[in-house]
Amino acid sequence: MRAVLLGLGLALASPASAAGVSNGDVRVVCPMTVGGSFEARTTALSGSLAASGPNEITVDLRNLDTGIALRNDHLRESYLEVGKGDGFDTAVLSEIAIAAADPAAFQGRTTFTGTLRLHGVSKPVTGSVELRRQGGALRVAASFPVRLADFGIAEPRYLGVGVKDEVRVNVTLAVAVEGAR
Repeated sequence: MRAVLLGLGLALASPASAAGVSNGDVRVVCPMTVGGSFEARTTALSGSLAASGPNEITVDLRNLDTGIALRNDHLRESYLEVGKGDGFDTAVLSEIAIAAADPAAFQGRTTFTGTLRLHGVSKPVTGSVELRRQGGALRVAASFPVRLADFGIAEPRYLGVGVKDEVRVNVTLAVAVEGAR
């Protein structure tokens, strides 16, 4: 799911160093087939971003919480199949590119592309991102849709109620900006 965000190639850090992700939050908005929705949330994300080299954000899916224990069990065990093997315990957003002439200096809203690895499947994703500088950090807020069927995730259903095939991933995080005051 990633978050998640930024292969900015932006001069957040010098080419030899990486800027670590901190204060992150992932919320997956799950619209229900009968109306309404719920969120699956976690703060268990990590990653680093650098001007060169691999940039990725990793979310630990074992920590997703919907607020209801039975729904958590179904989400993790039946649908995400955490514990099944490589590529099932985490979601990884990589190859992130920001649509801005100069991502290092950009502030505001734009779009991004990346590759999401979820449920053992990698697919391209596109979404919106807002970048804001706050002191020595860059605040990032991104959002993108995920079609569950694209990642081989079974249709979530319980007692006739289900989750629609498209969910929305919302990610917020901070990235340290080298040389910022």
